[in-house]
Amino acid sequence: MLKISSRFTPFALFLLFSILLCLWFLKKYSQDLSRISIELYENEFCIGYNFLEATEKFREDGLEPVTLAIHGTSDVLEVVEKKPSNWDGPISFGMFVDYHSQKALEYVAMLHQCDKEFGEKVTVHYVFRTSPSQMDCPVITPDVSVNCDEFRRNRKQLLKEITSPFQIYPINLMRNVARRGATSDLHLIVDADMTMSSDFARKVKPIANRIIDGKQRQVLVVRRFETNEDEIPLEVEQLKMGFENQKVFEFHHNFFFIGHKIPDVEKWFHASKTENEVTAWEIPYSGNAWEVQVILHRNDMYNAEYFPSRIRDMQSLIYGLCRANYTFNLLSHVFNVHQGIKEDDTMYSKVVTAHSKRYGRNRAFSRYVHEMNTAYPGTIQRCGKFEM
Repeated sequence: MLKISSRFTPFALFLLFSILLCLWFLKKYSQDLSRISIELYENEFCIGYNFLEATEKFREDGLEPVTLAIHGTSDVLEVVEKKPSNWDGPISFGMFVDYHSQKALEYVAMLHQCDKEFGEKVTVHYVFRTSPSQMDCPVITPDVSVNCDEFRRNRKQLLKEITSPFQIYPINLMRNVARRGATSDLHLIVDADMTMSSDFARKVKPIANRIIDGKQRQVLVVRRFETNEDEIPLEVEQLKMGFENQKVFEFHHNFFFIGHKIPDVEKWFHASKTENEVTAWEIPYSGNAWEVQVILHRNDMYNAEYFPSRIRDMQSLIYGLCRANYTFNLLSHVFNVHQGIKEDDTMYSKVVTAHSKRYGRNRAFSRYVHEMNTAYPGTIQRCGKFEM
């Protein structure tokens, strides 16, 4: 039997511990490197897919789950960190950062490690603009040494210390990053500040698997509402009561309602209250201003990324689906609600819109119309002309 002199034992133990620690760190770091997919996009953006990866798969029943595809800057982190409690399924979050807001990546990495439900459900991807003449993208990996007790104590303060990015937000690119990075093939594109109805992901899963397969050109439409009340309705009965008492309204009913209006709200309430399971029925395309929320397949159309922010950015996807001869089917039972009734754009939104109109509108319009007319020449009568 080999004997080690007692005077060397502490050193030997220290050396062994150091080697094991190095091996663990290298293994962890290499796993991060192999997991994170880096892309230089259009020589303008660096995209890091799977910066943080959800641990749950949500396939115990053999069905494909619906991923909640959300996006935003550090400004939405407080909303995003609450999303897992409102969605029982996978969440794909595309986050736009810059030099000033890079602490947002540190924060969300700590959140992912220290908040069990967030880590189980949320996969995070990052996007930032490249500097002039930048030819490649760095690999950013999350810090593996997190003191979760300390993070929980300082959580609110850490959030306050994160600076917002000061750049024009590439909204359609961010929607597409959330979809491309999703861990399932079925995607619901939403803004991060929408509150989903109870058991949305579970209720919609069977019908989404039956109708959406990426081949049949079908999408599912979700009704949206808004309220100024502190308590947001999560059940149809609650929603109906608020609607009748004029506490809850159809989404953007006072502001650009043409973009969100879905016909026959009373029929929807009736079907949602009388049917035992979620159903869906075909509704007509409403026009080129329409920007409804849809559930669609990974193989279905993506947003036109060259569209300037706040200028028909979501309408371009819905119009494109119409031109590609998709059928729009309205879901019963499930819905989402925005807390706050929109009456007007914020000053920041107006500035961004004015900038987009001046510098990107005409070029995007010409390119998009040419693409639609070339790809789908036979459907212009069905969908009408696109306008910006």
